Amino acid sequence: MAKRRIYTLTGLPPEVVAVAFAKCSRSPEDFDKIVAELNADKSRKFHEKWVVGYGHSSVAEHAVLSLAIENVSILATKVIEDNRLASFTEKSTRYQVFDRDRYYKPKKIRDSRFAGLYEKTADFIFETYQKLVPKMIEFLKKKYPDSKDIEIKNKALDNLRYLLPVAVQTNLGMTINARNLEYGIVKLLSHPLDEMKEIGAEIKEAALEVTPTLIKYTKPNEYLIETLKSINGIDVGEIKNEDAAVLVEFDKDAEDKLVVSILYRFSKAPYKQIKDNVKAMSKEEKEKVIEEALKRLGKFDRPLRELENVYYTFDILMDYGAFRDVQRHRMCTQTNQVFTADHGFDTPPEVKEAGMEKDFVLCMNTAKEVYDAISKELPDEAAYIIPLAYKKRLLMTMNLRELFHFIKLRSGKQGHESYRKIAWDMYDEIAKVHPFIAKYMEVDKS
Repeated sequence: MAKRRIYTLTGLPPEVVAVAFAKCSRSPEDFDKIVAELNADKSRKFHEKWVVGYGHSSVAEHAVLSLAIENVSILATKVIEDNRLASFTEKSTRYQVFDRDRYYKPKKIRDSRFAGLYEKTADFIFETYQKLVPKMIEFLKKKYPDSKDIEIKNKALDNLRYLLPVAVQTNLGMTINARNLEYGIVKLLSHPLDEMKEIGAEIKEAALEVTPTLIKYTKPNEYLIETLKSINGIDVGEIKNEDAAVLVEFDKDAEDKLVVSILYRFSKAPYKQIKDNVKAMSKEEKEKVIEEALKRLGKFDRPLRELENVYYTFDILMDYGAFRDVQRHRMCTQTNQVFTADHGFDTPPEVKEAGMEKDFVLCMNTAKEVYDAISKELPDEAAYIIPLAYKKRLLMTMNLRELFHFIKLRSGKQGHESYRKIAWDMYDEIAKVHPFIAKYMEVDKS
C-alpha cells in the first residue's frame, strides 16, 4: 500500500498548475514529478491543444487568479460580481468615508448636453454627504454614549451611505478560476455600458500576463448582445410596487419532497418507489422524518444537503444598499432588473431622528430629476446618478438549504435594518405555506 501524501503546489504559474492536475487522469506520476517536467511553454501548448482545440474547459478551473480591481463604480461592481463561482471582497460604504472627487463620469454623458448637470448634481450630493457625516457622528454620540468612537463612526456612515450615487468609485478583490473568468469577461465585453466593456478589456489584459492561453480568445458575444437588445423594452404594463420580499413560486409539496430526499439518501430503493411510500405516510410520520433531520442543528451547523431539492422564488424590492449585501448570495439564481429611480427610495430612521431628512430628501429628489432628464436620451448611463437609497427589483430562486443560511445570517441584529426586513419577510412567507419547516429556521426578530 502506497503512503498517503497531501501537499500544496505553490509558487507556480496558474497554467502550470492546471496542466499538472489535468495530466493526473493519464499519467501515473506524482504531481510534483509532473510539475518538474513542465514549463510555461509546454503548458501553453497543452492548453492550446486540449482546452482550446478540444474544448476540455474543466482543465481551466485549476488555473486560479486573484485580481485587484480599483476605481470602478459601485454600479460596475454589481456587474463584475454577477458571477456565481468566484470570491469577492469590496471596499465598504459602512466603514469608509468616500471622496467627492472619485466618481465615474460616463463618456456619453461627458460628451452630451447633460455633462454639467451630471457633475453639478453628483458634487452636490457628495457635499451633502460630507457635511452630514460629522453631524451624524455627534448625534449618535449623544444617543449611544457608551459606544466606542469607531462604532459611532461606522453607524454614522451606515446611515449616510444611502446618499452615495452608484457612480462612486470603489475597489474590490476577485479570486476566480480561468474557466469562469473567461465567461465573466465575455459578459463584460457584451454589456451595453462603456465602463463594463472597458473593465472587461482591462481584466483580460491583466489576466493574460498570468494565463496567456486560457482566456486569450474571449470576445463580445453576439447572442448576449442581440438577445438582450431585442427583449429589452417589451411593455409589461403599469408598474405596481410591492414592498420587500414576496413569495411568488414555491414547491407546493415541499414537505413531501424533503422527506423523499432525506429517505432516498439512506435507502437502496429508487426515487419513485420512495415517493409513493411517502404519499402513503401520515402527516405525523412525515414530520418525524423532518424533525430528525433538523432538530440537532447547532449554531455553526449546515443542514443536510438534501434540503437543496426544495425551491422557493421571491420577488424582492429593496434599496440598492441592501442589494449590495443580498447579491453576495450568488449560489441562488438571481434575475436582476435594471436600476432606475422609478421605485422610490427609503430614508433611514436615524436620518429622520437626527433632523437630516430635509437634506436627504432634497438629494433624492434632485437625483431623480436629473435621472429623468438624462434617461430620455441615455437610459443606461442615467443610472449612475441614482443614490443607494433608491429601490431596485430582484428575483431570487433559492433552495431550502440556502434559505436556512440566508435567513439566519441576514436577520441577525448585527445586520442592517433594510436587509433584515427582507430576511424577516422571507421567513414569514415560508411560515405561511410550510410552517413545520419554518419552525426549524433560525430567525432573529429582536
